[in-house]
Amino acid sequence: MNDYMATADDDMICMLTIEHVDAVNRIDEIMATPGIDLAVIGPGDLATSINKRGLPDDPEVVALTQRAEEGIMKSGVPIGGVARTADQANAMIDRGYLALALGFDWSLFQRGIAAAFAGISR
Repeated sequence: MNDYMATADDDMICMLTIEHVDAVNRIDEIMATPGIDLAVIGPGDLATSINKRGLPDDPEVVALTQRAEEGIMKSGVPIGGVARTADQANAMIDRGYLALALGFDWSLFQRGIAAAFAGISR
């Protein structure tokens, strides 16, 4: 435990998530905060914050996500996000994303079950 306590502060990161329309509206102010190591955009919660739950591809949500992305990129802080498909992940990497979540426990579980049953005819 003493070894851990001696180096714990060196191994920690400060990661924040942009998950609300108010955060997007204040993105420049938020990103000016010293010490941020990674900023992650959460499109699902962002959609929910504007009453578009479950609609991360809604044009209004996409526009908010783009505004958040621009603000983060402008700040120089590494950016992360959520990709639901390989194509989406590759496009995000091409735009400069350095951290990606490729699903969550429930979605990965759902995909695994669907793959296990693929091809069963009855």
